[in-house]
Amino acid sequence: MKNEQNKIGLVVADDNEIQNMNEFKFVKSFNNNLNVNLYRFNNKLIYVIHSRIGLVNAALATQYLIDCFKVNAIWNYGAVGSTKKCKLYEVVIPQKFYYFDASSPWYKEGQIPGEKKFYLNSLKSSKKINIASGNSFINDIKIINSLKEKINFDLIDMESCAIAQVCDKNNINFYCIKGISDVIGENNISTTKKDINISITKASKLAFKKMIELM
Repeated sequence: MKNEQNKIGLVVADDNEIQNMNEFKFVKSFNNNLNVNLYRFNNKLIYVIHSRIGLVNAALATQYLIDCFKVNAIWNYGAVGSTKKCKLYEVVIPQKFYYFDASSPWYKEGQIPGEKKFYLNSLKSSKKINIASGNSFINDIKIINSLKEKINFDLIDMESCAIAQVCDKNNINFYCIKGISDVIGENNISTTKKDINISITKASKLAFKKMIELM
């Protein structure tokens, strides 16, 4: 384990992933460049930041927590799409993080040139499930299948690999838990924005509950 105390940063991306923090005791808010709410949970201080969607937003929020609040670990929960290996509303712990839109003739697909081939979750699981992140929302199974020919992944989102990379650069642990909000290609939920958001909220709530148990 890397050096870790009881100051934890919690990065939440989508508005629909934000959960009621009743399990935490609210302490105060910080309204600087990015809004951060401080909570107390058992003997831990939890700094919660709403990063918003996308790789850059997630990376900025993570580094902000590390630089400004000196957190010793980062947690992230939320919703992801599954490529059929995982079931709808299943809660999963991905093991490896890739970029699905990183491509270069001199490096492996999923790897930013000059950086690591992938990043690891500090939470361990018996299931070998990997996640790929990028700045595009993808729900086309043909695109997914094409990506899977080059990258070994089972889940897809728009933030977690960026958070994992920032944590790796800062030598702190990254804990990630995800809930399956849709299984791509199975038409298990409506593709309307309203129904997708409802599913994201439900999957995130399940992931949040599991995070509390593990935290």
